[in-house]
Amino acid sequence: MAGRILVVDGVPTNRITMKVRLASACHEVATAASGQDALRMARLIHPRIVLIGANLPDMDGPALCAALRALPQGAETPVLVQARGEDRVAALSAGASGLIEPNDADLTLLARIRGLMRHEPGAETGALEAPVPGLAEAAAGFAHDDRPRAVFVADSPATALGWRHALQGRVGFAIAIAEPERALAEAASGRVADLYLIAADVQQPGDGLRLLSELRSRPHSRDAAFVVALRPERAEMAPVALDLGAGDVLAWSLASPGTAPEAAMRLEAQLARKREADRRRHETRRNMRWAMTDPLTGLHNRRYALPRLAELAAEAQEAGRDFAVMLLDIDRFKQVNDVYGHPAGDAVLGEVATRLASALPADALLARIGGEEFLAALPDCPARSARRVAEALRQAVMAEPVCLPPGCDSAALGVTVSVGVAVGQAGPGCGWPAEPETLLACADRALLNAKSSGRNRIVVAPQMAHA
Repeated sequence: MAGRILVVDGVPTNRITMKVRLASACHEVATAASGQDALRMARLIHPRIVLIGANLPDMDGPALCAALRALPQGAETPVLVQARGEDRVAALSAGASGLIEPNDADLTLLARIRGLMRHEPGAETGALEAPVPGLAEAAAGFAHDDRPRAVFVADSPATALGWRHALQGRVGFAIAIAEPERALAEAASGRVADLYLIAADVQQPGDGLRLLSELRSRPHSRDAAFVVALRPERAEMAPVALDLGAGDVLAWSLASPGTAPEAAMRLEAQLARKREADRRRHETRRNMRWAMTDPLTGLHNRRYALPRLAELAAEAQEAGRDFAVMLLDIDRFKQVNDVYGHPAGDAVLGEVATRLASALPADALLARIGGEEFLAALPDCPARSARRVAEALRQAVMAEPVCLPPGCDSAALGVTVSVGVAVGQAGPGCGWPAEPETLLACADRALLNAKSSGRNRIVVAPQMAHA
């Protein structure tokens, strides 16, 4: 099942009809006949979406929407409300995610539900496309004031100006007007709007939807909020717009005195959803970064390093290039903790990490994978180069004493490392290890030999020393 939807309506035939419509699209549906029944069901089943009809016996749609929002986790549940007249604005004020019409076609209703499910909490987690090592966010575009920025794209400047004139006193965002080419050019340069209101037909039928699709596919603008304006005779395009990524569809007459207040609130609702999606996305990125980072040294941790090592090894083997793996261990580190205390040990770990990072090439992987053990992996690095890099690391660590924190018995402490090196060799007949674990095991044996033969030295795995 695609997800449980709670349908609330006081008329039994309406509940049954809606349940059939949604079940045909493989949605699991629960129903409630009153507002109080809906609140009880929401506490029990935690629905993914709530649809509120206009025939409740005990409260109206806006009141139920507000009550749902007050429930634990209710603020995150998408709520669609069927409302008429002044209740439409009241529903939006109460926190409705959108409005539905009694005569909405199945395609439109289901497209609206798909759109809400795409943007529910957690739905965007798997869509993070920034490279894992840096988790870089796209640079924010320059804006001329502190308010959110909207761009209106219509069939003519006069239409867009009319929309802006009717809405700008009712919304809290700045409004700019642009032609499609300019909107795309600004998005490509990083000057992205928070919200795009796009006419479905700009110069030719459907070209506004093509603009929507283009903006949704660009890395800088894909996370903006999108709303499409449709002429009455083009109402059949609503499900297409929603499936292309529009969060809402407004009538072309959105600037008229009777519809402008509702249009303003629906645009503000889309901005609010965008802000919440941004917050969740940033939180997800932060949590991923924390999950992959050693909090003491700031280096990658074992959870990140081992899968990344496998990727680097596979890339090296595919490219036919040598690949070096090093394990480094701080000599007599237990004595540092025992004699000078754990704050001194932490200071040593942090400083060693800094020195290793500064001495490694930019394309190398560096991680703390154990208490005092570090992993370095270097692509395109034959054995002779690997030994030179290992020597540079050893010298960097021992170059000068590490300053210890106040309260320790000594102000500074000399530190050394032992290094075990293994190199996967490219070329026919060179015996490339089948798995990165083999390289790690070879480096680990070399490290043990370095420790047992006096410490503060480098040992290259014997079976690979001829490279």
